[in-house]
Amino acid sequence: MQFLTRLARIIEQLDKLAQKYQDDELKNVVSDLYKQLTLIINLLEKIYSIYTELDIIMKTDLKIEPGLYVDIELPHQQEKLADFLNKVKSQGHDPNRALAYFLGVGAVEIEVKDGELYIRPREQRRR
Repeated sequence: MQFLTRLARIIEQLDKLAQKYQDDELKNVVSDLYKQLTLIINLLEKIYSIYTELDIIMKTDLKIEPGLYVDIELPHQQEKLADFLNKVKSQGHDPNRALAYFLGVGAVEIEVKDGELYIRPREQRRR
């Protein structure tokens, strides 16, 4: 958030310069920057609220505690979601709760590919 604060201050300085030199082109750029910054802040607020809601759901409604599914092996590469859920079920776990947990802690991601759902480890996307 310090980054956003610094960015807002820089935009504010640009706005002052635009007013001081009565530069309409710079005023338009500053206006666009303010709009983009507002979009970023709104997006971050939505992400935070989703994360908070997921955390509440995991701890209350689903009663999922961290470490509950440590014995489940996560996919090392992309795997069909149905196959993964069947594997989890065969290990004696509730597949829905396990999937909610792994999604909630950010260990895996769901992807649609060729009309099928796949699960993959989170770090694979960063490469």
